[in-house]
Amino acid sequence: MPSILELLSSPGLDEVRPLVGPLDAVDVTGVRLEPRPDRLAAMPTGTIAVLLTPVPGHLLDVAVRDAAAAGAAALVLTGVTQAPHGLPAEVTATARALAERGRVAVLYTDGDLAALVVAVERAVAGSAADALARVAAAAREVTTVAGDPDRVAAAAARALGVPVELRTAGPGEEGAAAAGPDGEIRLAAPARPGHAGAAVRSVLALAALAAAGGGHGDVPVRSRGRLLAELLVAPQDQAARLAARGRALALPVDGWHIALRVEAGGLDATDRPKALDAVMSQALTLLRTWDQPGTPPGTPASPPPDTVQWNAALVDDALVLLSTWPADPGADGRHATLARARRVVDRLAGLRPEAGLRCGVGSPHRGPLGIRTSAREARAVVPRDAGPAVAAHDAVGLDRMLLEWYASDTAREAVAELLAPVLALGPERAEPLLRTLQGYLDHNNSPARAAQALHLHRNAVGARIRKIVQLTGADLNEPDVRLALQLACRAGLSTHPVEPSAPPAAGP
Repeated sequence: MPSILELLSSPGLDEVRPLVGPLDAVDVTGVRLEPRPDRLAAMPTGTIAVLLTPVPGHLLDVAVRDAAAAGAAALVLTGVTQAPHGLPAEVTATARALAERGRVAVLYTDGDLAALVVAVERAVAGSAADALARVAAAAREVTTVAGDPDRVAAAAARALGVPVELRTAGPGEEGAAAAGPDGEIRLAAPARPGHAGAAVRSVLALAALAAAGGGHGDVPVRSRGRLLAELLVAPQDQAARLAARGRALALPVDGWHIALRVEAGGLDATDRPKALDAVMSQALTLLRTWDQPGTPPGTPASPPPDTVQWNAALVDDALVLLSTWPADPGADGRHATLARARRVVDRLAGLRPEAGLRCGVGSPHRGPLGIRTSAREARAVVPRDAGPAVAAHDAVGLDRMLLEWYASDTAREAVAELLAPVLALGPERAEPLLRTLQGYLDHNNSPARAAQALHLHRNAVGARIRKIVQLTGADLNEPDVRLALQLACRAGLSTHPVEPSAPPAAGP
C-alpha cells in the first residue's frame, strides 16, 4: 500500500497540498468523503478522510485527535480560509502538534473531489488504470524537457512516485538506456510489482529516449531548426511568410537576436556537416544550462533563464546558434553572450580538437530581418587565422582598438599599475568593484543610472565607488583620470570577460 508521500505523485492529485503532519507514517488503504467530523473516530485504519465542510480551529483539534486514534492516514480539508502564511487559518498550533504526535497528515485541496477519490482508489489498488495514468503523465512531462537528462529523470520520478536516477540499474531495479550525443544515457528506478512495475518499465524507456534528445520532444526543436535555416538563406522578400511559419512553431522571430556562427575549419567540406550536427545538441545544452541568472558579483545581470531562448540551424557548412531576448539586451547582454560563446567553443574544442572550431558573434538586432543581419555579422567576424577562437562584431571598432592597445606590454603595465590596489583584493572582490566603476564611468558618474544598468541598489554603487577612490586615491572629477580608468576597466574586462559562476551580490 502507498504512503501519502507516494500517493501525492499520482495523476489527478496535483491540487492536493500537504499542510502539517508526517506524509510517510501510515499506508493508505482507502478514501472516504466525510460530511460529519464527529464520525472520524470510526474510520478504518489507513483511510484518507475528505472533510466536506469547513471545520473551525477548535473542532479541527478534535478531528485530528479522533483521526489519529482511528489510525487514519490523512485528513483533507476543503473550503477553508487561507491565512497570510499559507496555511489554512483554521490549522492551529494545537492541531499541528496533534498531527505530528498522532502520525496523521493534514492536507488541503480546492480541486475536484470526485477526481480526488477516483485517483486515490486507483493508486491504492495499483490498477492498470493507475499505471496508464502515470505513463500518460510522464509522456506529457518528459517530452517537454527532452535533451536534459537531469530534468527528464526528475519528471519521470514525479510521474512514477519513485526515485529515478541517471545510472546503471542494480539488483532489484528496473533500467533503460538510449544512445545520446554524449554517449549512452542510462536510467534506474526501484522495481515494482504488477501494473506498477509495467508503468516503471514503460516510463523509464520513454525517459531514456527523451534524455538522449530523441522522441516526440525533439520534433518541434528540429522543425524550428529547419525553419531557422530556411529563414537565413531564403530571399528577403520571403521573410514575412517564413516569420509567420516561425510563430506557429514557437520560434521567437519577433524578439531581439544575437547570432553565433560556428565553423569547423579543421575539417574538409565532406566532414563538416556531420561534425557540426553532432555538436549542435551539445552546444544548445551548454548554452541553456549556462543561461542562468547566477553571475559573479557586479557582472551584467541576465534575465531569468525562461526569457532567453536558444535555437540552432546548420547553414552553409556552419552551425548558427541563435540567442533571442524579449527586449534589447544592450551591452550587458552582448558581453554575456560573448562570454557564453567562448565557454561553448572552448568546451566543444576539447571534445572535437580536430575540428578547428571558430566562432563569430553578431550584434543584437530585432525581428525576422534582425536574425539575418546578426547572422551576417557573425559570419563576417569568424576568425580565419591563429589567435582567439571567438570574435564579436564591433560596429564602431572600439573593441578592436582596445584589443590592439591592450596587446602592448606598455598598456598592460599601465592598466596593472593603475588598478593595482583594487586587483590586490583578489578576483572575487576586485571584479564587482571594477564592473561598478566601469558602469559608473560609462554613465557619466551617475550613481542612479549605473545602479539601473548593473541591477544594483544606488547605495551599493556609491559604496563601491567610495571604496575604489579610497584604494586608488583617484580623483574622478578629473577628465584625464576618468578616461584612464575607463580605458583600463574596458580593456581588462572586455578582453577577459568573467563567466557565470555565482549569485550576484547586492551589497558593496
